[in-house]
Amino acid sequence: MKFKILLLILFVSKAQFQTVELEKIDSLINSSITLKNFPGAQLFVKYKDSIIINKSYGFHTYDSIIKVDNKHLYDLASLTKVLASTFSLMKLYDENKLELNDKISDYFPELKRSNKKHTTIFESLSHTSGWVPYISHQNFIKKRNGDLKRSIVRNKMHKRFSVQMNNNLFLKNSYSKKLFKRIRKSKLNTVNAYDYSGLFFFYVPKLIHKVTGLNFENYFYNTFINKKEITLLFNPTNVFSKKIIVPSEYDSIFRKELVHGFVHDEAASFMGGISGNAGLFGNAQSVGSLLNFLGPNSTIFKQATVHKFTSYAFKNSKIRRGLGFDKPYSNDEYGEYPNKNLSKDSFGHTGFTGTMFWVDPEKKFTIVFLTNRVYPSRKNQSFYENNVRSKLIDLLLKN
Repeated sequence: MKFKILLLILFVSKAQFQTVELEKIDSLINSSITLKNFPGAQLFVKYKDSIIINKSYGFHTYDSIIKVDNKHLYDLASLTKVLASTFSLMKLYDENKLELNDKISDYFPELKRSNKKHTTIFESLSHTSGWVPYISHQNFIKKRNGDLKRSIVRNKMHKRFSVQMNNNLFLKNSYSKKLFKRIRKSKLNTVNAYDYSGLFFFYVPKLIHKVTGLNFENYFYNTFINKKEITLLFNPTNVFSKKIIVPSEYDSIFRKELVHGFVHDEAASFMGGISGNAGLFGNAQSVGSLLNFLGPNSTIFKQATVHKFTSYAFKNSKIRRGLGFDKPYSNDEYGEYPNKNLSKDSFGHTGFTGTMFWVDPEKKFTIVFLTNRVYPSRKNQSFYENNVRSKLIDLLLKN
């Protein structure tokens, strides 16, 4: 009898401890909302095979009209680089349909006449290609007075202007050629040195099509989403009401309105919202479900493939990246990133709009945290100043 009582006391104590920690997590996120780090959030946490948190906080915007629900959709920003692009490339690698040492110019002959002719898929995924980080394409479609060039953008859809960037802006159909031309002609920095670049990911949809014959959106959907309870998609307004899509930022640069239901990333909007660098929308639970494909019981990937991509691309190096995935690192400027409690086997990625996922196979944790921290403006840096993500991981993985 005494033994049973002791077990009961231990069980109750553990439950109380978990309740206290969950209260601390709620307090952290709610106080972050009060501090206007973001107006709302979704948190999904899985330990081993059990979902221990799947919860929403706050509202779509600070006017407190629409409460965030677990089924609502966030702009995932650069999580697209992993969840859509890297996953797709992993699958083709898994099936021996491409090699990591393949040159990108083998698939795109126009690059053979550029300074990028020797760039490999491995270099691109490890961010050691030397390609510049980003090109602000939106600056090339404006006149000196700030107005948009009518030869490039129209306010109504037309057969030659059908690439929709928001409710009232339609890009010239052929304009993406100029985007790729700028990428091709951009300078090349030091190869084999770490420099995070999103430019390669613009080529991923074309690369997927060249290898599989399917367009990027269909390949991603057919391979990873079809018949599964996962809501991850491009251009969500084609399917869902804006009431369940969380807005991102008021764009004062060229869209001149709140970006809502359309991709936040300007360059991805030039691709009609379907790009390898950004454009995916989803909720935290769906991201968590997709990450199950990286687990030991995956029916999608061989474990050797998962290990290859999620390990450090360069062992015993200061380069912090896996292949497509981010990895923990430490330096004098930032300390332990993203958190000291994560194992070196862990991997994840973050997004500009305030999104993150992180998987720790050693500690058997999966964390997905989605916010729209860019609302109403990316100028608000309090999300980073208050180190919300690291504080959250502290609470979840506290020893």
